[in-house]
Amino acid sequence: MFKKTLITLTLAFIAIAAIPILTGCTGDKKTTYEINCEFDGKTVVGTETVVFYNNTDNAFSELKFNLFANAFRENAKFPPISAQYHYQAYKWGEDFGGTEITRVCVGGETIDFSIGGEDMNVLYVPLKSELFPNEKAAVEIDFKTDLAKVIARTGINADTINLANFYPVLCGIENGAFYECTYYANGDPFFSDVADYTVNFTHDKSLVAATSGELVSETEADGKVTSCYKILNARSFALVLSEKFNVLSGKVGDTNVLYYYYNDENAESSLKIAQQALDFFGDKWGEYPYKTYSVVQTPFVQGGMEFTALTYISAGLEPAAYKEVIVHETAHQWWQTVVGNNEIKHPFIDEGLAEYSVVLFYEAHPDYGYTRESLIKSAEQTYKLFCSVYAKIVGNVDTTMTRNLAEYSSEYEYVNIAYVKACIMFDYLRQTVGDNAFFAGLRRFYDENAYKTATPESLVGAFERAGANSNGFFESFLSGKVII
Repeated sequence: MFKKTLITLTLAFIAIAAIPILTGCTGDKKTTYEINCEFDGKTVVGTETVVFYNNTDNAFSELKFNLFANAFRENAKFPPISAQYHYQAYKWGEDFGGTEITRVCVGGETIDFSIGGEDMNVLYVPLKSELFPNEKAAVEIDFKTDLAKVIARTGINADTINLANFYPVLCGIENGAFYECTYYANGDPFFSDVADYTVNFTHDKSLVAATSGELVSETEADGKVTSCYKILNARSFALVLSEKFNVLSGKVGDTNVLYYYYNDENAESSLKIAQQALDFFGDKWGEYPYKTYSVVQTPFVQGGMEFTALTYISAGLEPAAYKEVIVHETAHQWWQTVVGNNEIKHPFIDEGLAEYSVVLFYEAHPDYGYTRESLIKSAEQTYKLFCSVYAKIVGNVDTTMTRNLAEYSSEYEYVNIAYVKACIMFDYLRQTVGDNAFFAGLRRFYDENAYKTATPESLVGAFERAGANSNGFFESFLSGKVII
């Protein structure tokens, strides 16, 4: 998320100072979602059927689903928007939403369920009998998600309707157990495993839909459009709806790149950099695995947000930052979507690699006016300024990188650790081990963790197995011992 990347961060902060077994493409059977829903302008009403394959070594007596949209309900324990952005996000006044579960069926039988977690954020579905390894269970869930009027991942604003996290999402599996995600305002409070999605979505025909999946069929009746989308190996499915969208399209290999916008004087340039980034990262890390990639201009209080095969780009960014965020979010298609990680516990993995991927992109495309050296110098200045500000205000600076999102005191602290320091870390590692070992280690990390969940241990191990003696290097950064 967030994506106030190196260029915009530097300006902003100067102003302030004035390995679990998971489903994947490894032969394991994957979880599937079939979602049928309709949006009426305020509410999404739907039914989803989830077939969960137990690819762990443990038995389960219940399934757990994250109800991310419940973060927007009235009196939520954890506000979904930080204090820094509260008034900007709720510019029309405070409003509320949330998800109601109306029925749950297991094996064709309606069952009792419960909702709990730290903040009424988890749906618990008991199974009729224990689900053992290599067995599957099918669950049907009827839900209704009301959207708040708020500029956020999920909500209605004056220009678009952002529909991320609107359906119950099976909790990701870590160490053989379901991991419940609490919706913290800092960072991206998400962790999910890959699954195959089929989504039938009905909406008023006046709305243009930007989506994660490939459109496979469409029908129209009574002023409404019902579209069927499919996507394989996805960690999420998201849509953005608007009556205002213009659409540009291009190709990168066999991938359709779609740019949805309503206020961009440089739309062709925005599409071009998205294509360049998709092409560059495909060559660098591995072929982009999805049939479509949607880049979507939408109001958003941070710089952008990544989902599988779809990214938000904040409409409020200046042109240079706008392009940079497109590159950063595109990099997330490799670092977070293909190679997943628990973003609540280890956000520096995907954010640091996405941010350093921006450096690599500009290093390979000097016509945009940035160099590796200038970007790293900017990151170092930003990070040192953060340390100085926090030392004066708080009295001490916690620079450890393996922290839960709840342990960050502000978005300012979170960005400097998960983005800026992590970006510096990867460049220092490159300087230490040399280009050959560095890129061999990253490519090995990608290959070994594609469609799985990466951990700090798997990151270090990939470099070690590539011949880069990096264990002590990573320990010094992650523990906060290193001085920049």
